[in-house]
Amino acid sequence: MKDVRIGLIGTGGMGKAHATAFKNVPLVFGNEPARPVLEIVADLDAAAVEKWAGEFGFNRWTTDWREVVADPQVDIVDITTPNHLHAEMAIAAAEAGKHIYCEKPLALTAVSAAAIVEAVEKAGVITIVGFNYFKNPAQALAKQLIEEGELGEITLFRGIFDQDFLADPHIPFSWRLDRKLAGTGALGDLGSHTIGLAHFLLGDIVEVCGLMSTVIKERAVPLGGSGYAAKAGEDAPMRAVENEDITECLVRFANGAIGTIGTSRVGMGRKLGLDYEIQGTKGSLYYTQERMNELKLYRHTDPEREKGYKTIYTGPEHGDYGVFFGLAGIGLGYNDQKIIEAHDLITAVALNQPAYPDVRFAYGVDKVIDAIELSARERRWVAVSEFD
Repeated sequence: MKDVRIGLIGTGGMGKAHATAFKNVPLVFGNEPARPVLEIVADLDAAAVEKWAGEFGFNRWTTDWREVVADPQVDIVDITTPNHLHAEMAIAAAEAGKHIYCEKPLALTAVSAAAIVEAVEKAGVITIVGFNYFKNPAQALAKQLIEEGELGEITLFRGIFDQDFLADPHIPFSWRLDRKLAGTGALGDLGSHTIGLAHFLLGDIVEVCGLMSTVIKERAVPLGGSGYAAKAGEDAPMRAVENEDITECLVRFANGAIGTIGTSRVGMGRKLGLDYEIQGTKGSLYYTQERMNELKLYRHTDPEREKGYKTIYTGPEHGDYGVFFGLAGIGLGYNDQKIIEAHDLITAVALNQPAYPDVRFAYGVDKVIDAIELSARERRWVAVSEFD
């Protein structure tokens, strides 16, 4: 049995999700064609990363991410750091001949994403980017229905990703609100998932017309913590929010379909509101991640007395659901999507075959993000090809 050794950079929430996923791959899928080994983890605080490494079972730890990239024992460099660090780390990993697992968005700009693609394709390494919602078995079914023509010719896509994790104006400033560290706001953080799903299910978006808004224009500077864990005192100084809370966009697809994509991080009442509706000439699909084990299907060819959306519960017939449960309707969760994602990468590395979605796919998403931002700034339709 082959071992595939993981070097993880970043021990935040996503680092925890990735480490947990790798630990569970053999328990869910078995050890073939390879077994992931948690070799080394990096983060800045020595005491914290040493403790973290012990808790998750890493063989070693370091405070220098470059040691992970250079380590001859490491096969996959796993990047779960804030957005602004992705490009430098991914390019260094590719140049060192390491396979790459990187969270989305791939980079702060399409230009940086293109540099990653160039380095990866020159090195010939295998990559996967963390659009984990693709790995939900419901999406495998949705793609199959579309490709088999169940919906007919696709005419309309409506997609949103709304959450209210920043709806409270008293939540302090964090790196996600810093332009240099995060790039765009809700669009890159949340909307990238919706754009990715649109590309996965329907093909490329070719033209956009966007609108952006920052609702809460300043927030308190935190006393401690980072990201979602940041805390601030009552008399803390304020800092201007540097990216958007809401984005809305009209889109046109290469296949002729049109649609809308919207995202908000102040979307009151939405917890994981990643939703889409896809309409065609013969039927429609509706999906929401808040009910991630259900897909609603409408067939216009049904008898008149039976017309209407029906709910399909994911089960062993759909994607990788069967490795978890033998019966439909039991339900998977967020971390199960990550287990599938990690397994896909381990399998690809072990068999020397492509993984999906890779950095070139993620570059396509970043081009759409840049096009939407340019459209909102210049108040015009923008062709995504402007960022080729």
